[in-house]
Amino acid sequence: MSLKYFAFLTLSAIIIVSSCSGSTDAVDEPPEIEIPSILSAIIGVEFSHVIEVSDPQGLDVELTVTDMPDWMTFMPSENLLHGTPGDDDIGLYRFSLEADNGSLITSRDVYVRIFRSEAEAGLQSRVETARNSTTPGLNGISVTVIDRHEQIFQAYMGTSGSGLGSSAINEKNLFRVASVTKPMTAALILKLADDGEIDLDATVAEYYETELPNADTITIRHLLSHTGGVFDHLNSSSFWGDPSFTPTKVWTVEELVDFAVRNGPVFTPGSAYGYSNTGFCILGAIIEEVTELEIQDAFREMLFEPMGLSSAVYDNFSTNNDPIENLAQNSRTYEYHLTAAGAAGAVAATPEDVARFGRALYGGRYLSAALTDKMSENIGETVGGQNYGFGTRIWNIGGIPHHGHTGALLDYRNILMYVPDADLTIAIHTHDVHSNWFVLVDEIFDYAVQNYSDGLAKPVPFVYGAETREEDLPDAVIKFIP
Repeated sequence: MSLKYFAFLTLSAIIIVSSCSGSTDAVDEPPEIEIPSILSAIIGVEFSHVIEVSDPQGLDVELTVTDMPDWMTFMPSENLLHGTPGDDDIGLYRFSLEADNGSLITSRDVYVRIFRSEAEAGLQSRVETARNSTTPGLNGISVTVIDRHEQIFQAYMGTSGSGLGSSAINEKNLFRVASVTKPMTAALILKLADDGEIDLDATVAEYYETELPNADTITIRHLLSHTGGVFDHLNSSSFWGDPSFTPTKVWTVEELVDFAVRNGPVFTPGSAYGYSNTGFCILGAIIEEVTELEIQDAFREMLFEPMGLSSAVYDNFSTNNDPIENLAQNSRTYEYHLTAAGAAGAVAATPEDVARFGRALYGGRYLSAALTDKMSENIGETVGGQNYGFGTRIWNIGGIPHHGHTGALLDYRNILMYVPDADLTIAIHTHDVHSNWFVLVDEIFDYAVQNYSDGLAKPVPFVYGAETREEDLPDAVIKFIP
């Protein structure tokens, strides 16, 4: 071998060794954090969780935790989260992790959900399983169950908006409850009847001046049970195609009733069943006439405040520029002004407040016993229509009689169910749509009855989706096109 060739090999080896030795100082990958995106804890029960941190280069990593809830502490020596949540800590909390290897940083946001009990954690698990298997892709669901002992069980998952940056849904998020507003309007009318200020057999004309056809023969009882034959503006293309319609137009009741005036009666009052949002808007106008309160004030003073519904709002104001605080949103949330729905569908509330309302109303805690029972008498069936009482849908799913109401509006879906034999109330809400919505509802209903009915005979097995819950879809497929 020549001296020149030997020198070349030696130089090459030096370069290779030098290059390899230099690579040990490079930090190419950030540290790794292993932790579930949502942790669970139960009030009064000690919580602890070790955060697993590693570094691909084998470097030392410093872990910091910020924005923890007050009851939680972090022990850096063990990378341990620790604490015991108290009664006031119910809810969902977000905190932040940061792992630093001296050159690169990894950041993670983590949630911790505080449950009231193992039973509530069980509901959360069941809702998550049912949602993932039955309605995959459904964005945002929130459930509240209240048993006969007034124990509250809540479950929620998904995000409160439709964008990637949306925050996780929590117990404070409101939903447009749509036609679940109807039993609220019915409750106010019946409360006035209990107080002797309204006669259910009196006619519309006796309380409300209008050119509505048959106003002198349509009774309050007819309007409450959708047997008045009143044309429904919200299910009519003539309403959505009206030249005056804009996303921000504020509608008066008179303007809504005018569609019924122009289109005439659907049938002779009391002879048939025909769902009418317009009829419930008229009931709202009658509430204003009798109480001398604006409708939003009547709802607040006579219903929300007495029942302790701290989140509920009667929405006759919101727009993109004047949004409702904590309202779970979708792409249609402010597509039109909710005065278009009025007393038929304008309320927004949390599932807890909806469940509290249902328990108070249907459980005989707001009206006299006679009128409470009257709400679930099947008037619709007696005239060949749907199973409907006073502002109330009537069901028997899986052999369990119950009643309440559905709601569908602006891509929100809602249902309130009350099981009288168990004094059990269930409220389920989403701000998204899915073809299997009622399959999911039935699965949650079945689980709630099985686990929170306190002695109620268990429902007979049934195939989910085989029994249909009737649903009003005032604008499920109608979208405003500017």
